[in-house]
Amino acid sequence: MKKFIHALILAVFGYRCLVTWGLLTLAPHVRHLDRGLPGFTSLCIGLRPLVVALFILAAIYCLWVWFRKAERVPSWMGFFAATMGVLVLVALSAMLAAYLPLLAAVNNLPNK
Repeated sequence: MKKFIHALILAVFGYRCLVTWGLLTLAPHVRHLDRGLPGFTSLCIGLRPLVVALFILAAIYCLWVWFRKAERVPSWMGFFAATMGVLVLVALSAMLAAYLPLLAAVNNLPNK
């Protein structure tokens, strides 16, 4: 049962990493034509491969858990806390990075 829960946590973490990566991929397309991207957005877009690396690390840990002897499988609570904690930090930063160019574009709209 613990191995199944590890797989379920990995699936949710993988899906959320994919959504975060997509958000960071779409963020540069929101910018205003005459302005560049904010610095924080550029930093987060540059760190986009980190999202993929986090998923790969979680998958390696799950493989280690799955191929371990059944009597010595670690609890899933630590894995859940670690993946969701990292996901909150990364996804919150990605949402803020995607919001900054949108805010700059709306502020630079011409007045009618």
